Amino acid sequence: MSLVAIVTVAAAARSAGASWRAAIALAGGFIAIAVAKFGIGPTALFQGNQTDVIQNAGGVSSGGMVVVIAIAVGCLYLAAIWVLAVLFRPAGPPDGPNGNAALALLGIGLAALLLTGIVTTAASQYVTWATTGLEATGLAVALFVAAGLVAAAFHETSVRAKALGHASMYMTVLWVAIAFLLVFQVLWIVFLLAIVATWPFRSVTPK
Repeated sequence: MSLVAIVTVAAAARSAGASWRAAIALAGGFIAIAVAKFGIGPTALFQGNQTDVIQNAGGVSSGGMVVVIAIAVGCLYLAAIWVLAVLFRPAGPPDGPNGNAALALLGIGLAALLLTGIVTTAASQYVTWATTGLEATGLAVALFVAAGLVAAAFHETSVRAKALGHASMYMTVLWVAIAFLLVFQVLWIVFLLAIVATWPFRSVTPK
């Protein structure tokens, strides 16, 4: 399913006006994101949970924890993509992305990590395990490759938009990237829900 989504990313970016080089770079970036989200991230999550239980003051189910993680981490991914888009934009708003939106998304993601910790520390512990555990190096490489390829796609599209005099093309490609990131988040939720249905998270509810 992720493979179909990745092929569709390239086709959608191309349909939006991006060059084939930019479309392929964007698809490559999403391949790296898929490796991070569906391979390295879940591995770090379950390995970390083997040795460290999740603090679950709100008695949230494993499925609920998956959704909490997806919302918090999803906002951070969205913020990262928006920041890259702002760096290479061919024009300012409304034909280019607004930098304030990136700050808002980053703030929402960080706030979600902090505020959801009152109910369950699943999201914050997931981030900690993924960035400090055995998988941290692999995750860093995957995200670095993803950022590089997505940045290349935005740069190429920006140059093409300026040459053609169609700055709005850039925003269309950005919305394509965001739309498919949201698709990946939904797929990740479904993927994790299927796993925790058999292997629930180890958690403890403080007395």
